[in-house]
Amino acid sequence: MFALKKNQTSLALEVCAGLSTFFAMVYVLAVNPIILSKAGLPPAAIFTATAVGTIVATLIMAFYANLPFAVAPGMGLNAFFVVMVVQLHYTAAQALTAVLVAGILFVILSCSPLRKKFLDEVPQCLQLAVCSGIGLMLAYIGLLNSGVVVLSSSNTPALGDLSSGAPRLAVLGLLVLGLFLAAKFRYAVFASVALSTGLGIPLGVTKLDALKEGVFTWPPAITDLALNFDFSILGSGSFWILVVTLVLMVAVDSLAGFLGLFTVMGQDAEVYRHKLGRAFIADSMGVVIGSCLGLSPNTTYAESGVGVAMGGRTGLTALTVALGFALAIFIAPLFLLVPAAAVTPALIFVGLLMMSSIKKVDFSDYSESFPIFLVLILIGLTWRISDSFALGWLVYILMKVVKGRIRQISTTVWVVGVLFAIKIFCL
Repeated sequence: MFALKKNQTSLALEVCAGLSTFFAMVYVLAVNPIILSKAGLPPAAIFTATAVGTIVATLIMAFYANLPFAVAPGMGLNAFFVVMVVQLHYTAAQALTAVLVAGILFVILSCSPLRKKFLDEVPQCLQLAVCSGIGLMLAYIGLLNSGVVVLSSSNTPALGDLSSGAPRLAVLGLLVLGLFLAAKFRYAVFASVALSTGLGIPLGVTKLDALKEGVFTWPPAITDLALNFDFSILGSGSFWILVVTLVLMVAVDSLAGFLGLFTVMGQDAEVYRHKLGRAFIADSMGVVIGSCLGLSPNTTYAESGVGVAMGGRTGLTALTVALGFALAIFIAPLFLLVPAAAVTPALIFVGLLMMSSIKKVDFSDYSESFPIFLVLILIGLTWRISDSFALGWLVYILMKVVKGRIRQISTTVWVVGVLFAIKIFCL
């Protein structure tokens, strides 16, 4: 089914890659309910919906696209959902309707020739910028989550106390991963996560207290969330502006994620790039399914790069992730044992792989290198992929015009640039 031999992989490798990806992104079960609760949604029900939405969307990616990518509620996208409710004063039902309609339009776009035209005409320098920016973002997230980097009282980053538990464990994990990588151990990433989790027990970072209440938990119902739509809002002009904004956000997030993950594949990337169309369709269907469950938009997770870096190449990796979330619904305390510090080395390693694409940049041509650096640093520091990409896109157009290279700007680039300008300056 997954053509393991054809893809030069194995059952053991795919399963280990899937488990590595799962442990790198299982935090979504804890974080997403906290964020969406700010929009008035019940956290307990969101926990179940997050797990179910991740399972279904990732299974579509596994069986339809046969790619090792995991799909779950996007962290930036869930924050925008809260903005819709809290700042733009939409009800939760109206916001979910916007996600549903945007998802349907995204499906149509993904199935149409416009998707291929858009992908073919995205400037290469901006593709490299997004890949590198996401790599920097992942590494920064890992360092923050482990306490190796902390935010000072003035909200500026500073080095944490490396003698304390979590930062110390992250540093030990980095040393372990470095040794495994130097020895060219194929399971280096997964082994570093497993060993770091074990080392975290004597350091007091891996908490075993959660197991005292038992391992099994029964998931809360999602009856208050499922199919919670308000279609009366469809007649509002501002609603459709919001929908277009959402379509742009989910499309750019998906594009950025796929470009970054294919970069991690290295020389294998061209072998799998023809599946990009199916990947987009799987992602767009994930948005629709998530909205029906009461979730903000789903998207392919950059943390999938952890499994891809291990050598995961097929949908079996994604299937393993989905099974992990299926078990996590019922035995969440067991999976939540893995501390964030144990995953930090894996995220930094994936960040390195994604940053490697920057070597293709011609830094002597500022019309190429300046937009790249702008997008890279904005994504790395703000974690807002779509907004950073939009700003870099506009700067790219402006610099090409000033340098008299208008012919290098395709009609698609102009049209998308106008949409990005409206998004940034008018919404």
